[in-house]
Amino acid sequence: MTMRVNGSGAWGLSGRIVVWVVVALGLLWRTPVCGAGGLVLTSVEFSSLPGDNLQLVLNLNGPAVQPRVFNTENPARIALDLPGVSNGLDKKSIPINTAGAQSLQAVESAGRTRVVLNLTNLVPYTAKAEGDRILITLQNAPPQSTAPVVRTPSSSSAPMPGVRSAYYGDGAGRRIENVDFRRGEKGEGRLLITLSDPNSVVDIKQQGRKVVIRLDETELPQKLARRLDVIDFATPVQLIESAMDGSDTRLSVTPVSEEYDYSSYQTGKLLTVEFRPLTKLEKEEIKKKDFRYGGEKLTLNFQDIPVRSVLQILADFTNLNIVASDTVQGNVTLRLEDVPWDQALDLVLKSKSLGKRQEGNIIRVAPLDELNKQERDELEAQKVVEELEPLRTEMIQLNYTKAEEIKEILVGTTKKTVEDTASQSNITGAKSLTSTATLDVSQSILSNRGNVTVDPRTNQLIVKDTSRNIERVRELVRQLDKQVRQVLIESRIVIAENNFTRELGSRLSLNRSAFVKDTRGKEFFQTAPDGTTEEWQQRWSGNTGVSGDALVNLASTAAAASGGYFGVTFLKVGDYLLDLELSAAQIDGRSETVATPKLITSDQTKATILQGQEIPYTVTSAAGGAAIATVQFKLAVLKLEVTPHITPDDNILMDLFVQKDEPSSVLFNGVPAILKRQITTRAQVGNGDTVVLGGVYEGQQKNQTDKVPFLGDLPGVGFMFRKDRVDDNKKELLIFITPKILDQTLSTR
Repeated sequence: MTMRVNGSGAWGLSGRIVVWVVVALGLLWRTPVCGAGGLVLTSVEFSSLPGDNLQLVLNLNGPAVQPRVFNTENPARIALDLPGVSNGLDKKSIPINTAGAQSLQAVESAGRTRVVLNLTNLVPYTAKAEGDRILITLQNAPPQSTAPVVRTPSSSSAPMPGVRSAYYGDGAGRRIENVDFRRGEKGEGRLLITLSDPNSVVDIKQQGRKVVIRLDETELPQKLARRLDVIDFATPVQLIESAMDGSDTRLSVTPVSEEYDYSSYQTGKLLTVEFRPLTKLEKEEIKKKDFRYGGEKLTLNFQDIPVRSVLQILADFTNLNIVASDTVQGNVTLRLEDVPWDQALDLVLKSKSLGKRQEGNIIRVAPLDELNKQERDELEAQKVVEELEPLRTEMIQLNYTKAEEIKEILVGTTKKTVEDTASQSNITGAKSLTSTATLDVSQSILSNRGNVTVDPRTNQLIVKDTSRNIERVRELVRQLDKQVRQVLIESRIVIAENNFTRELGSRLSLNRSAFVKDTRGKEFFQTAPDGTTEEWQQRWSGNTGVSGDALVNLASTAAAASGGYFGVTFLKVGDYLLDLELSAAQIDGRSETVATPKLITSDQTKATILQGQEIPYTVTSAAGGAAIATVQFKLAVLKLEVTPHITPDDNILMDLFVQKDEPSSVLFNGVPAILKRQITTRAQVGNGDTVVLGGVYEGQQKNQTDKVPFLGDLPGVGFMFRKDRVDDNKKELLIFITPKILDQTLSTR
């Protein structure tokens, strides 16, 4: 309701009569004279229907035409365009304030009249032309002839957090036909959603940075369940994610920054959500407009009017009970245009150093000093009552928290350091001495006579205090004694090694061979000790008279274990042989060491798990001229230490320390060295996600050639005087962490 009151001069009985006449005329809707040669919107009527439904009637002076209807979600509005109809209403805005409808506005422009219905929440509606009337029906309750529609009640224009308007029914055939995105002429981003049912109610609200669009009981085809990256359109929108959420469809829009504003409107089956870029100045202007006053607007224009009369006008306008103290005096001059009534009341009170206290629908107005004195007297009286009130004792059982921890909170004793500075005189002058002391400062929520003790056997608090304070303690315990969520921390420490060695070498030697011969110098056969006959013509065994010297010894050392040899005699002169021995070896080694420590801990609780060994070593010390040997131990363990914190959005913030030590093959005085691997960090991970905390990669490549100078570089025969070795060793350390929030219901079962 908009009330305009104009007056001047002294305020008396005649002025009050004028106000009431203006208010009465404001409540009446006059029917204007029809415009010549066209349709005219003459009047508006509304009535409540059964089931909290509402019907509005737009009366015209001739046959009504079917209006063009569309709606917006933010803010919740229904707009009707009446082409060829002029506005004959005498008021621009008509208050309704019933069944979820706030007000109705009618504006004429460019040969048409637009009627806008402001709602608290968008609800299903119908609009049709019937004779010389246009009927608009708001369905705030389930209709009897169709599937039920339920609207969540709300006392403000914005939907309640966590609550949304929804269809409740089978939702058969309701689906999304297309999802598209376009850029407007001024850089705005338009999300276009084509619906199969034009009467679908869409819930749009902002969650953090994102804007979430939810359609109840609406199917999303598989081809439309996708993620659109639209940052190249140069609009405030970066990502659009479409997915099914149970039987509902959920579209999540991620903006580029916070400098944007969004609105939505629907025309037929096409739902448009528009994101408009804002400058920083526009953003600040929006914040200024979004202030704490939300009362119905009014207009006041008075000169030198008594404050008590202004309070009476506001009481009549708001239907609230205003009680003014006898000390409220003085006059004010007002000229307020379309100002919320609660803001107008605050302005009047501040101009006269007055204050208010509201209890229910009663507002008490008095000077600030008087209100403060009354409250101070009430607190002092309450303090006296508490000092005289008898004490009683109660036992409070705790379920999830240790009683000793709750006691510390109730007592609230903290340490405070106090410095005391004093001056001390001596012969050379005065100097300052500063002493510090630590005092216990109590911040207990108990009264001065109250106390609390703990029964650790039954985990109970024994509280002795006044009845009022005991109820406070019970309420505090109820909020603190809650089941703490638990987190499973799984880690994997992977050490992967890949070793490769290839070695090629040669050995060139000159050997002298001795044969068993008869008197004619010919070779013969000799019977072996085992009775068999063989030809004794051995060249390699030193026990048979073979002797030789290595001219070039560059044989492969790695081939000694694998036996990769090949020998050939190049030249024989008398009893002398020139032999070439080729050796080759290749070693491939791969290993992977995996350690997987895991543990469960409560939120905000530090937990540690370790496994390993203590390596003993002897330490010798001298005492009294004698050497005393003692045994000490050095730890080489696998250790995981974590303190998790579950964030409100079910992410997990962890303080981590991971260590994997092991003994080395290197000894010092018989004690092995310790190979240390550890990391200390803080990381935030989603529930069930895996993150790589860190890794260390080591690679070593080595090419070595041993050769005889000049001869080793000869083409063709250089290999006889050369040894080549290739080493390629790789080692990698990776640490993986996977936190999971445990389901408390499963844990309870």
